Amino acid sequence: MNLLSLLESKVYAQTAAPTTPIEGIPVTTVNELVTVITNILIIVGVAVVIVFLAMGFIKYITSGGDKNAVDSAQKTLTYAVIGGVGLLIVYGIRTLLLTLLSAEDLSTY
Repeated sequence: MNLLSLLESKVYAQTAAPTTPIEGIPVTTVNELVTVITNILIIVGVAVVIVFLAMGFIKYITSGGDKNAVDSAQKTLTYAVIGGVGLLIVYGIRTLLLTLLSAEDLSTY
């Protein structure tokens, strides 16, 4: 018996383990899983964008003509709009990737 034979061992293929759906989330495919996760992130992101837009408008209205306060309000509004555009880009990338990859059924993994 040589050293190589000690390192060799037979490997047997295992059948796919049965998967059970997560309770309350009807997900059966990778597409659905990615869609659920990104939808949650997009909804939270839209809520944050709306809050920052409201804060920016309130800061702008209450600035009273003060140059520093107006600049701060404009920056807040600009960052909120950039965040909204970022969310649109995330939605587009998700749609593009799911279309291109056409992910398979989760039960095959």
